[in-house]
Amino acid sequence: MKKIIGLLLACFLAVPTVSFAHTHVQTTVPENGATVTAPLKEIKLTFETHIEKISTVTVTKDGQKISLASQKVEGHDLIASLDQPLENGSYTVNWEIVGEDGHVMKDSIAFKVDVKDEAKEENTQAAGKDSEKKQDATQSEQHQKSAVANDEKTENNDSSSFFVIMIIAIVVVVGALLLIFRKKKA
Repeated sequence: MKKIIGLLLACFLAVPTVSFAHTHVQTTVPENGATVTAPLKEIKLTFETHIEKISTVTVTKDGQKISLASQKVEGHDLIASLDQPLENGSYTVNWEIVGEDGHVMKDSIAFKVDVKDEAKEENTQAAGKDSEKKQDATQSEQHQKSAVANDEKTENNDSSSFFVIMIIAIVVVVGALLLIFRKKKA
């Protein structure tokens, strides 16, 4: 009995905690909750690890699916190219990926498109260049904040998985010790 318990404990401790991890989205372009003010013809999702080629993405506006020119997987990235720039409105991007660990992960982001008319853009082109620089700086800040938030979520997921594993390990060890001590008394 001691050998069986020792073998089970050794097997349990030999399993790396990485096998309990899942692949989550790291960054998105556009970002979740963002308002896009320039024509958008491509959506890019970057994940924490390599994703499989069978991963898919869909874009919807008011529940209606938007046709994509193409979608491709390049390492950690899932890229959706659009036939034409998105019209103004609210959009949802849904994805279903198979991560490096073989687990299927599903999630979504939402964003808005608010592109000004071309006639208005011609009148404000000079001012637009300055606002583009400000917008790029703002998007860069939002991107950094989003990356930090995603890192915090990942750390929380990792720590909660570790916590669960440790509780299970403690229960197994205590149970094994109780069995051993009961047999010694008998």
